[in-house]
Amino acid sequence: MAEVPMQYHVGSPVEGEDFFNRKKEINAIWRALDSDSLLLLAPRRVGKTSLMKHLVYLAPDKGYQASYLTVEGAADEADFMERLYRAVAENHPNIMKTFVDRVADSPLGTWVKRVKKVGALGVSIELTAEAKKHWPESMMVFGELLSGLETPWLLAVDELPLFILKLLRLDDSGKRAVSFLHNLRELRQNQPGVRWLLAGSIGLDTVTGRYNMADTINDLRLTTLGPFSVHSADDFLQALARSYGLDLHPDVRSHILSRLQWLLPYYIQLVFSELLDVDNRPIRVTDIDALFEALLQPANKNYFDYWRQRLRESLGTPDDTFATTLLNMACQEPRGTRQAVLRGALGRQIRDPEQRDQRLRYLLDVLVNDGYLVENGERYQFHFPLLREYWKRRIAP
Repeated sequence: MAEVPMQYHVGSPVEGEDFFNRKKEINAIWRALDSDSLLLLAPRRVGKTSLMKHLVYLAPDKGYQASYLTVEGAADEADFMERLYRAVAENHPNIMKTFVDRVADSPLGTWVKRVKKVGALGVSIELTAEAKKHWPESMMVFGELLSGLETPWLLAVDELPLFILKLLRLDDSGKRAVSFLHNLRELRQNQPGVRWLLAGSIGLDTVTGRYNMADTINDLRLTTLGPFSVHSADDFLQALARSYGLDLHPDVRSHILSRLQWLLPYYIQLVFSELLDVDNRPIRVTDIDALFEALLQPANKNYFDYWRQRLRESLGTPDDTFATTLLNMACQEPRGTRQAVLRGALGRQIRDPEQRDQRLRYLLDVLVNDGYLVENGERYQFHFPLLREYWKRRIAP
């Protein structure tokens, strides 16, 4: 059988035949889903969203109905619930229509404002203001919708930590976020036929731990997604090269991987996309060095500045400023910076020693979990050398 050509993707999630490898991780997740809902922990740009969408794609072969949704832009708890209903409605219209017909003459029927056809196969559902007002009840009704079905369900919910941080900004007492997370936990526990895969570009465990809400996710089994191994990354480069008719000598591929070091699928594809514009054929090792230098120029800042922008979105003020201070220090040397030096740098912004140490521990946990830094002995260094070089050149004073 001929090999299906693979396309590279820079920016958008990879789907279908362009999804590469991850067989070990996928098999482990399916085994875990037999008994538990999961919390997926993964650093940025490692392919988390692509993996979640691929699991949904594979779900029918595993005996599941499945839906993927992202809640990063959800405005509040009611919007979160409407997104859940909509994710099921758009992908499984017959199930949603059956549910709407079943509850039409009951009090629950008044909560469905409108169901309309979308395209040839899907439907969209809109909840009433009353359903949005009583979002905990609409959450339980959602569970009843899925529990009445014979087929088990998988719900892949992306960017849940960012939504929780939004609730914390709406109510800095934390009560609103705690209430939501407890209701979501109750929903998971009351519907054994439904499996949840929760993830985000920052760790939900870090967020709940920082705000003393860890008991709201203690029913979830942890699973992780890391970078490619050297072998998998080399296979990935070869598969892309074959699809585009590009001759990549083993020495060239090895040099690419040694320059990247942290083998994230996004940056492997980014480098490959730039290779297609190299004039020399065959491509030489010196071309790779020139390519990496070009990636660090201001014209390509969007490939890296995302990491800086995400600090404000995920941490808010003033934690984003504190985190930037730590990263500015850590980028100065390839081997990183001692924790004592980082503590001192933060001391200029947080005078109280106890508060400073608490904030430092939290921020270092976030920066490690999110892939900015890695702990190496007593030092914290950038996990990704290319990002360190960009940060040193373009962001640090």
